[in-house]
Amino acid sequence: MIVEEKSIKIPIGKYIVIPVSQLEPFPIREIREENVEKIKQSILEKGYNPSRVLTVIKKDEKFLVAAGNHRLQAIIELGMKAVPCLVSDGDTYSIAVRDNEDEETFAKMDLFDWLTIIKKLREEGLTQKEIGEKIGWTRGQINQYTMLLNKIDTKILDLIKQHQMGRVSDNDTMVTFSFTERWFRDSGLYDLNEKYQLDCMQRFIADKFQWSKTLLQSETTKYKRWQDFIEITREKLVDATKLELILPLIENDAFKTEGQLLTKISDLNKESKNKLICGDALVELPKLEDHSIDLVIIDSPYGVDYTSNWSKDSAYLSKKGIKNDKLQEALCLLNNALHILNDKTKANSHFYIFTSWKVYPQFEEIISKYFEIKNLIVWHKKGGFTGDLKHTWGGSFELIVFATKGNRPINKRKGDVISISKITANRTKIHSTQKPTELIKELLEVSLQAGDTVCDCFMGSGSTIKALIDYSSDCNYIGIELDKSMFEKAKAFIFGGKE
Repeated sequence: MIVEEKSIKIPIGKYIVIPVSQLEPFPIREIREENVEKIKQSILEKGYNPSRVLTVIKKDEKFLVAAGNHRLQAIIELGMKAVPCLVSDGDTYSIAVRDNEDEETFAKMDLFDWLTIIKKLREEGLTQKEIGEKIGWTRGQINQYTMLLNKIDTKILDLIKQHQMGRVSDNDTMVTFSFTERWFRDSGLYDLNEKYQLDCMQRFIADKFQWSKTLLQSETTKYKRWQDFIEITREKLVDATKLELILPLIENDAFKTEGQLLTKISDLNKESKNKLICGDALVELPKLEDHSIDLVIIDSPYGVDYTSNWSKDSAYLSKKGIKNDKLQEALCLLNNALHILNDKTKANSHFYIFTSWKVYPQFEEIISKYFEIKNLIVWHKKGGFTGDLKHTWGGSFELIVFATKGNRPINKRKGDVISISKITANRTKIHSTQKPTELIKELLEVSLQAGDTVCDCFMGSGSTIKALIDYSSDCNYIGIELDKSMFEKAKAFIFGGKE
């Protein structure tokens, strides 16, 4: 029976006939086309059943359809003009929930329907308690569904909703599954990030939902292990670009324990921390990780414009001079380097800075701006003298400033005079002011600790790095040298050359 729009009222108690144009949908869940088609077919075959009225609530000049939104859609599509309705003054959501739970409804509320209504009420500002009162649930039940909404990404819910039992057409070949809140709560998916949630669910779907509860939990546990291992790797891996090397190993389940993973990370970190860089120290130092250096040993230009006329050999190293060895250039270079190193060194770190008595006052002023000077060490070079042969005493020592940041202790106490012969043979020297590796080892003995990273940003001949490699296999190095020719010579010396 098609009810015409001209029938404005029917004397059937509280029921009135309302024009369809005055009805406004209020669906608390998605309209399922399959259900609409079933209702349309029933109306066409049996006629409209006036006992299946729409429950409406008056709103201004319209009526909100609290119960019967699938029926309303069928009525609209059939072109009906007016239908009998029950006007109620109750709560819209409460009426809608009762109607959708009715035994005669074509499809009862499923997981995704409940999630939709809870999400909507939450967005309207209702508390869990208030939501529960509207739909007749306990606060605990609302909390569990809210947790599902918070823990499972929307994309995942949209994907699996397509496979929810009862939502797929009878003619569809898609495999379905009855997802419930409890299934999610027990699955282990809550512990996974979006990527692994998606990976896991796509595999579950591909396997046609044949996983047992035990298998599902085993798979999510595996994904959680991978997820945790990736977080550990991101935290402990020095060079972030090497994550791409270790990620496939993690996801191939190569590491069964955290210890196995940490061993691999340690190996990669040793490679990453050991850096030999050809470049300007003031450009390369800022690229280093902050608070990553434990010990600094530098032999920057002193600012004395050093050359030597002692040898008659024009190719003698000391005749070539040193770049940036004019006083103001050298002081500016030292200040800028120490300023950067203050950020790059750890809270408790040691510094050894070579200098000359001629410029020590200026070096002291700069160094003390950033670090606490603890000692002035004398390196007695033994052997021949330097300086003006006719007018001065022969120079046989250089100074090493020992400074600290924080409260890092020394390993052992030694005297502040070190007697080690300088390198005199021009054929074995790489740099005109090259320091003996044995001298550097004296400094390492006092300050180096296991696992330290040592930096020499004015590497020169590479004596500091070579001494470190010879002295300890458990530490890391960063060497920076400006001159490309010198850099190549230093590398050759570090990895096999002899003094």
